[in-house]
Amino acid sequence: MKINRKIVADFFKLGSLPGGRRIFLRHEYDRWGNRLRKLAGFYRKHFLTRTRIVAVVGSLGKTTTRHAVASALDCPDRNFSYSNYGSSLAGNLLRVRRRDNYAVLEAGIATPGQMAGYAKMIRPDIVVATSIKSDHNRSFATLLETREEKVKMVRVLPRNGIAILNGDDPNIRWMATQTEARVVTFGLNADNDVRAANIFFRDDGTAEFEIQIAGAFFSFQSPLTGGHMIYPVLAAVTVAHLEGVEMVGTLSRLGKMTPTPSRMEWLTLPNGIRVLDDSCKSTQESIESAFDTFSKIRATRKIVVIGRIEHVVGKESDRYRELGGRLAQFADFILCTGDGPIKSLRAAAVEAGMESSRINVLGPRIEGGYEWLQTILQPGALILIKGSVNQKFRRFVLQLMGKPVACRVKYCGVKVPTCDNCPLLNAPETFYENHFVSRYIKL
Repeated sequence: MKINRKIVADFFKLGSLPGGRRIFLRHEYDRWGNRLRKLAGFYRKHFLTRTRIVAVVGSLGKTTTRHAVASALDCPDRNFSYSNYGSSLAGNLLRVRRRDNYAVLEAGIATPGQMAGYAKMIRPDIVVATSIKSDHNRSFATLLETREEKVKMVRVLPRNGIAILNGDDPNIRWMATQTEARVVTFGLNADNDVRAANIFFRDDGTAEFEIQIAGAFFSFQSPLTGGHMIYPVLAAVTVAHLEGVEMVGTLSRLGKMTPTPSRMEWLTLPNGIRVLDDSCKSTQESIESAFDTFSKIRATRKIVVIGRIEHVVGKESDRYRELGGRLAQFADFILCTGDGPIKSLRAAAVEAGMESSRINVLGPRIEGGYEWLQTILQPGALILIKGSVNQKFRRFVLQLMGKPVACRVKYCGVKVPTCDNCPLLNAPETFYENHFVSRYIKL
């Protein structure tokens, strides 16, 4: 067998990057996917018989909901991987300890046919379903096809299991018809079993509201920003209540939650200017939620950094024009980074009355964006960072925080929670040519 010396050399070079082999050997790790899933399924069936497992599924909000449920149940987070599908999901399940009373896993999908295997492997006692949105429209032509895939986790629930469903989402509420397990709904609408009422938003976009559950009323001050972040709290409270966890302690733990990095996360710069980092995902619904929150927060100057729309529904230029018209209503400056159609955003914003000099379209790279931002910052300004995960806009945040950023990648598929702990952040550019690294990036 002929040995490729470069690949061998590149393998050993990965050892000089912190976490390099764990991160960049994902393709090799995934080759063991079927075997790992079988092993994880066996482990779940025969060794985790006393552990109650909560599976979180849905299009948006899974990770924050997982964190909220784990906080509410006061159980350890055994997830070792940022990924929520394939071999990583199996690995997360294998890390659950037999002594754990609870484990919370989120299960994501990329293509049709995956969820059934994950459901068989996890064998959940409780399923939390968050939403059905457009982020899978490249793999699933309609929301009905998306829900048909995700409901497979609900269908495997035993009769004594519990389906906890977002009752405000009609495609999630439909899942109640697909199981013999107990169904409990949560949301803002009055017909939900658990609901939030009397909602008041504070100056930073976090909310105070009343939780109504089983005839009892609890006041809660959420540490999470945005109206859409009320749902993870409601889901977590519902799980804890049904599992008999004392409510005062549950709400205390939830009140101390910190935002998931790059998901409506407030950061304060050394000069006191605040950044709202929501750069993990940029589907149309996610963008709308961020805009709704940011537009209502008062500031002397509002700056929006925005990138590509992920999984565009309809004509791409039309979607960017809609965003441009909306941004012109509340943004003072706009920084765009992306390819061709994003120029439609600038055109629409100008048509809506915004000065063209206040809009900077960079193109597909982030170089030059930080320098431009420096010219428009002033005391009391707020910055919203909204981009797709593959654009890695967290780099803007780190630069604004005064941290070194050498990475110049245009497209990045590296699976790390944030750029903060990515080994490429300040790695020599020679590593971009490494066989194992180059598979995940475009320069």
